[in-house]
Amino acid sequence: MKVLILLGLILHCTSFIKSSGFEEDYINLIMENAWKTNEKMGNYTSEPRTLKNLFNCNTFVSTNPRPTSVHALRPNDIEIIGAIGDSLTAANGAKASTILGLIEECRGVSWSMGSEKSDLSQSITLPNILRKFNPNLYGASVGSGGSTSSNAVFNMARPGETSFEMLAQAKNLVNKMKQTPGINFNEGWKLVTMFVGGNDLCKACRDSKYTAYNYMRNIRATLDYFKANLPRTLVNLVISLDVSGIEILTGSTCRNMQKTFCDCGLSSSFRPTLLSITKAIQQQTEDLIYSEVYDDSDDFTVVVHPFMKNMRPPTKPDGSGDYSYFAPDCFHFSVKGHEAAAVELWNSMLTPVGQKSDQWTSLNQAIMCPSSNTPFIYTNKNSPSNLKNLLNKFLN
Repeated sequence: MKVLILLGLILHCTSFIKSSGFEEDYINLIMENAWKTNEKMGNYTSEPRTLKNLFNCNTFVSTNPRPTSVHALRPNDIEIIGAIGDSLTAANGAKASTILGLIEECRGVSWSMGSEKSDLSQSITLPNILRKFNPNLYGASVGSGGSTSSNAVFNMARPGETSFEMLAQAKNLVNKMKQTPGINFNEGWKLVTMFVGGNDLCKACRDSKYTAYNYMRNIRATLDYFKANLPRTLVNLVISLDVSGIEILTGSTCRNMQKTFCDCGLSSSFRPTLLSITKAIQQQTEDLIYSEVYDDSDDFTVVVHPFMKNMRPPTKPDGSGDYSYFAPDCFHFSVKGHEAAAVELWNSMLTPVGQKSDQWTSLNQAIMCPSSNTPFIYTNKNSPSNLKNLLNKFLN
């Protein structure tokens, strides 16, 4: 009987994995090492980040009408949250203690979309921070499941996907929002986080279509679609990371998984080309958003966040990699890693354009608060050079 149960479990897992979006070689490696743990890790892949300072922000709750400009948007004005991206947004393996756990999409703890525990002291995510300002925020993910599961809500991210699939994800998000009863699609203010590029870079040494030119074409098409079809929206565009940073995370389990999942990130012969593509993607992303092409309307804007740009894997005081921030494959984030990323994104939203950090500044930094003088989420137009005029217009 136990053999039949085990066989059924394996067949179920195999079917689930094959629909996960990961490549076949990675799927096979997961199945071959399903119950294996990572020798570099203790039992702490789901260890939460310590919240050093209690949340003590003035939440600015008011009965004022919704703002009419995205450049006057405060955290409590955000009613709907969504995201598109890859496995780092789907939160694959965030709670994993074995290799098999990497297939689980732990969306409820995703840095930009999770809210399975709505208490910020128990789970630090962007939606949970926003819920302090607006408890009625809708769209955050809970539990686990794929992008079409009920738990995903408005988290459309899919494991293994690249910039080439972002337009399809954007269309899925817009359609799902339109079909969801109880939300005000036309009038409600939306926050959408977009983070993609790791898989493009991890495949660039094996497929010539993964270039900076194609990446930017895909990103531009996706943002153009959002602008034309998603009213009252601020898009958080998080710059792609440098995947070569995974080399600091060593060990036999790490290397076996990394070589299958992202061999391009470890290839010494491809390294110059990889870094060239990475830098081009990062610079051209900033150039596109700073061109103000998405700043010609009060209804929509895009803010670029560079904190992943020069991010390197966290290290311990002795300089060795801190594996507590990662899942057993030494690529995806653990719960602790997701919480650190959530604080980075939130703090970047409250930092003026031109002053945002291009790396993880402090893994235990405090959660920033909006000030009464500058309560808005910073955009290209309301950052210091334009702030005085905006304050006079909307606060007087």
